Amino acid sequence: MSRNRIAIQLIAIVLLAASGFIKAQTGASPAAVTNSFYKKYIEYQMRGLPTEKQVKSLTPLFSSEIVKMIATDRVEQTKFIKEHPDEKPPWIEGDLFSSLTEGATSYKLGKSRIEKTRAEVDVNLVYKDKSDATEWMDTVVLTKTNGKWIISDILYKGNWAFMNGASLRASLSN
Repeated sequence: MSRNRIAIQLIAIVLLAASGFIKAQTGASPAAVTNSFYKKYIEYQMRGLPTEKQVKSLTPLFSSEIVKMIATDRVEQTKFIKEHPDEKPPWIEGDLFSSLTEGATSYKLGKSRIEKTRAEVDVNLVYKDKSDATEWMDTVVLTKTNGKWIISDILYKGNWAFMNGASLRASLSN
């Protein structure tokens, strides 16, 4: 009898902890969501369109529009590769998630601004290679949807000769 009671108490504790975790995720601040994204971004070192596995991992952080745009571009890229096997397809290289083509090797969150259901989080980025470091700032735009902050765009603030566009949305197909 006492083993059953202990097992039931343990299950109750696990369920309560899990429900608290879910509430914490739902109530995550714009800065926390941005930080979660950049941790994965640095880990994956994505260049070009993210892989299916990466997209699956990033989907909870992004708006459905961004996820759909990435999926559409993956289909278009695959079609291009089949039709033009000797040419470089679109979205195959370069960084879609920052304004520097080489991407970033580290980041630090900057100032956050929140106004009702829209937020912006500045992100100070660094690309470091063997001989040099390049620093710049991009801004993540988030919208509050169903009580949860999600990334709806990344504004490219770097001032480079070669950039994919003004933002993540502009770099992807509509």
